[in-house]
Amino acid sequence: MGREAEGHAVWRGQSGAVKAYLESGGITLRGEVRGSLPRAGLTGWRVEGEDLCLHSDGEPLVLTLGATEAAAWVKALEKPVPSLAAKLEVSATARAWVIGGPPPEEIAVAVSGATAPGSQGAAMIVAVLTGPGDLEAALAAGQASGLRVWCVHGKGKGAAVGDAAVRAAFRGAGWMDIKTSAVSEGFTATLYRPPV
Repeated sequence: MGREAEGHAVWRGQSGAVKAYLESGGITLRGEVRGSLPRAGLTGWRVEGEDLCLHSDGEPLVLTLGATEAAAWVKALEKPVPSLAAKLEVSATARAWVIGGPPPEEIAVAVSGATAPGSQGAAMIVAVLTGPGDLEAALAAGQASGLRVWCVHGKGKGAAVGDAAVRAAFRGAGWMDIKTSAVSEGFTATLYRPPV
């Protein structure tokens, strides 16, 4: 679903230039008008001329993106939002070996009924990174098993293990990040594949 566009927003009595992001979790506005609009509260989307018009929890939002881009956003909004399990590609036939710290609730739900007790029978590793030791263990488990590794870690400056540390460790070992997925407001996940 991910889209981004620059345009003009009118929302909650404010008006100004914005960069707007459409992700599975909702719309984020940055710039002169700022806001985070959860997907569950978005309704009534439609194109009116150059504008994408919709409501967020009952409040009107007008994004002037141009007719073509507004139509693309409407098309994206009409697609059903995939579950986190589908985004992670975890299922009963593609089981995950979960390692590291206690998983956030969203991860626990996504892998429920689709976990493997170890690398045998697992299609991937889901590594919950709550400290540097978890990061080292995730890389070691990936190297030993040859499985792809989803690194689940906190967002922002307060994260115990941030995106930069994960990227440096895995890329430094020759791994490539190939996919990312939002997990929640506080967590994100990045999929790394082993060196080829």
